[in-house]
Amino acid sequence: MASVKQFQRMEKSAANQQRVIQELNTLTKDIERCEKTIADLKSELEAINSTHKQRRTTREDIEYLTALLKCANKKLVWEKHIASMQKRLPATLEKMSALMNDPLVPPNEQLRAEMLRSLQAVQAAMERLQAVKPE
Repeated sequence: MASVKQFQRMEKSAANQQRVIQELNTLTKDIERCEKTIADLKSELEAINSTHKQRRTTREDIEYLTALLKCANKKLVWEKHIASMQKRLPATLEKMSALMNDPLVPPNEQLRAEMLRSLQAVQAAMERLQAVKPE
């Protein structure tokens, strides 16, 4: 029979495991948003370049540069999101590794499978992001 301390440790470990899975799922969604944002920015930039191909006046140059500046600001926000995710991911993976290798309260097979699915979703999202990421 498990003692009160063991039961509390098991509850705490289960909560931490669920939290890590949620963090991985959140990271996946964030990566997918970044993927969509950069694809939209690429489309927007192509549209700006095609719209402003035939610039003849200073006013048209200013409109073109203003549109480019708006795109650059959006890309800067995108880069900040990417940097934030790059900081969060190692910490989340470290927590996951510690929970997976916890000798006192190892995760059950169902939780291991769920963590693996979440991790694979992050990996797949990262691969898709790399495919659309600007050079």
